[in-house]
Amino acid sequence: MSVQPLSLIPAQAVPSATAVLYTSPVGVISRIDSLSVCNVGAVPAQVTINLVPSGAAAGSGNVTTSGQTILPGQTWNSPNEIGKVLGAGDAIAVLSSVANALTIAAGGLQVTAS
Repeated sequence: MSVQPLSLIPAQAVPSATAVLYTSPVGVISRIDSLSVCNVGAVPAQVTINLVPSGAAAGSGNVTTSGQTILPGQTWNSPNEIGKVLGAGDAIAVLSSVANALTIAAGGLQVTAS
């Protein structure tokens, strides 16, 4: 077995349409150890985060954070996704209520059976 700590989502903008930013690779189990969202914009913005099972789409049944408001200049460390495990093909999808206002970063572990 191989355990690799890594950046699951390198710091990047949260899109204003739901988008997958990380998919756990085939043969890998991924664990989320940190997930933070920073508002770099001038107005409050909301973030929604989905943990999407393999083969499914982001929707109300897999939302883990819904419409969390983040004020300008604020960084929010989500407690909702920490410790969650993604199987092969499972994904992290995100959505911002305001274009170009939020950035996201997530770190964790990938475990590969060998």
